[in-house]
Amino acid sequence: MKKFRDLVLVIIILGLTYYIVYSLFFSAPSINSSLLVTKEDIKKDDFLDNKKAVIYLSTTADQDLDGDGISYAIFIDKNGKSQGLIMEGLELGSTAVHNKSIFLEDKGRVRIIGENYKEFPMESNQYTGERTGFLEDKNIFFSIYNSGFNKNGNDYNSDVRYGNEKEFKTGTIPFYIASSGLNGTEVDILTQDINKNEFNLRKVIFDKTIKIQHITRVNTPKNEYLNSLSPILADSKYYYLILSSILDDFNEKIYLYRIDKYSYKQKVFDFIEYNNINDLVATIPYNFKNSAYIYKNELYFVNGLGDVYTFNTANQKITKKFTLNNASHSKIRHNEETYFKDNYLYVLRYSEKKDNKYYLEKYLLDDGKLSESMDIIGFDELLRSIKRKNVYSYDLKILD
Repeated sequence: MKKFRDLVLVIIILGLTYYIVYSLFFSAPSINSSLLVTKEDIKKDDFLDNKKAVIYLSTTADQDLDGDGISYAIFIDKNGKSQGLIMEGLELGSTAVHNKSIFLEDKGRVRIIGENYKEFPMESNQYTGERTGFLEDKNIFFSIYNSGFNKNGNDYNSDVRYGNEKEFKTGTIPFYIASSGLNGTEVDILTQDINKNEFNLRKVIFDKTIKIQHITRVNTPKNEYLNSLSPILADSKYYYLILSSILDDFNEKIYLYRIDKYSYKQKVFDFIEYNNINDLVATIPYNFKNSAYIYKNELYFVNGLGDVYTFNTANQKITKKFTLNNASHSKIRHNEETYFKDNYLYVLRYSEKKDNKYYLEKYLLDDGKLSESMDIIGFDELLRSIKRKNVYSYDLKILD
């Protein structure tokens, strides 16, 4: 009898263990329905009317090996309340905003949300995003991806999706992209040949097919490995690149490359220097794609320490202009993001001391003064409710 009771007890324990393991690792996320946006919601013509910002989060590409990667478009309304739309995963995915429309992407689908909702399933899945945007002269949204080596294993492909409410096309850029930039009606890419340690500046031309125009090779030293820290920027005269060189575990130099648009003459400026930094990872910008911006005659760059540096394009003066309030110097990130728009720098911030943890700040570029701070309600709760997977922020856009 005792053996029978012991057997029953073992079965119960095994059953409970299985239930707990299944609940933790295999059951669907238990998320408060008020924190979610339905597909019916985003199809409404007035869905974006009260929205202030959108944040893109996703699992990493390696978390999608089981086909269950997820991403979220988190919409923040003007009162700070957040709601998320669940989509398929796309590491480094982002959004694009044009007038009253938002372009959303994920692994296998693109959507245009706004007055005329449209959705397009794509033939090929993507796993690593590079840049999205809207081209006014072409009236198209586009998205570029670092897709990986092709079937023969020798050539690298960066795929492209582009279109509008009528249709979406696809194309391929036959290069690895180190960074990119949308400058007015021009999409610029910095391609990198790892084997040759060589960078080339090129332009993407959107037509019936994707075409690539070579601009110039960037005069980087062959014996020094550089990383891009910003989007490609441009004004009427020059292209600008921000590249870093790690000297050792504690020292790093940041260079500003200026390339003449017409003569292709290049000049390199010593932009920032980090000396005896305990952990250089902490200096890395929150988001390379949104780390730099040109306003009037100044190029702005914000690093991971919350320091905002400027380069005056007229007199070439470099200045540490201001620092974000209470900026952390830790390499640990909590989905912080930056985004420049008009005369402002918007920053998604995190504080363990706040009830809602996350908040959105707005800094005036002219003097660095904090002009607005808004708590984000529900964002932290939504993140904590996600089970089995880890999502990370990859983009912030301001809508109003």
